[in-house]
Amino acid sequence: MTSPVDSSAEVGRRNRIWFFPQKFWAATKGMPEDQVSSLMAEVERLAAAGDVQALRKYPFVFVGDPYKSGKSAA
Repeated sequence: MTSPVDSSAEVGRRNRIWFFPQKFWAATKGMPEDQVSSLMAEVERLAAAGDVQALRKYPFVFVGDPYKSGKSAA
């Protein structure tokens, strides 16, 4: 039997949001500065809201555990 604390910790690990700056800068290379700022603001807003489905569309954001195999970066 697992405790509720263990279950919530596991859910937290599965929904952890990872941001990779090097991928962000590669994806936004050549974009106007205001467009880059707008994109970053959108990603921050989605992360604060916990909208993992919307975050999965960005190549520089990963939802889950990037060190476990079987997960796909989104």
